[in-house]
Amino acid sequence: MKERQHHYVAVMGTLGSGKTTAARLLSRELGYPLLEENFKDNAFLPRFYKDMPRWAFHSQVFFLMEKIRQTMDAKPRLASESIIQDTPLIQDVYSYAQAQHELGNMDDAEWALYQKIYHEFAPHCPKPDVIVFLDTSIAHIEKRIAERGRPFEQEIPTDYLRLLDRLNRKWLEQNTQIPVVSVRTDDLDISRSRDAQTQFVEKVRRALPRA
Repeated sequence: MKERQHHYVAVMGTLGSGKTTAARLLSRELGYPLLEENFKDNAFLPRFYKDMPRWAFHSQVFFLMEKIRQTMDAKPRLASESIIQDTPLIQDVYSYAQAQHELGNMDDAEWALYQKIYHEFAPHCPKPDVIVFLDTSIAHIEKRIAERGRPFEQEIPTDYLRLLDRLNRKWLEQNTQIPVVSVRTDDLDISRSRDAQTQFVEKVRRALPRA
């Protein structure tokens, strides 16, 4: 089978690590179209942060279906162009949604139904050629969440961030299929420093598969 000549790059990291900033930077510097997260249209998200057990399943299924649609729509585009994605499908499943099950906000029946939906569509979704993991400390994540000022995020418990971070790293340790480039971001200010931006983009560029 002929290998695809275009790149599918996904940016992964714990909530607040700067995924959107990193994905937009890569899109601009590499010239790849950007697939952004659609959190603004998730009417369940503000409700979820106020009452997690009541709204976790609804919120996570919204994100799952949006990410499945986005990823499947990208499949034919990869025949003619490269793509940057803000948060891959696997992070929705094995970090955000799994965290809700571990916390008891999604019960066993809801988690089983969620996984059934995912596994029904997963074989039809392309996998990233490279995942860019933003390796960020919890202290820096909390600082960034405070700075960006989304009202519904300001009361997120530290333990919840630690759980998301642990699940991300657990998936990365078990991953054997997708190449990962890990970038420590605590001292790499890609939102303000041009030198940091150049360093970050070049590290990712070097990790891209060769045609």
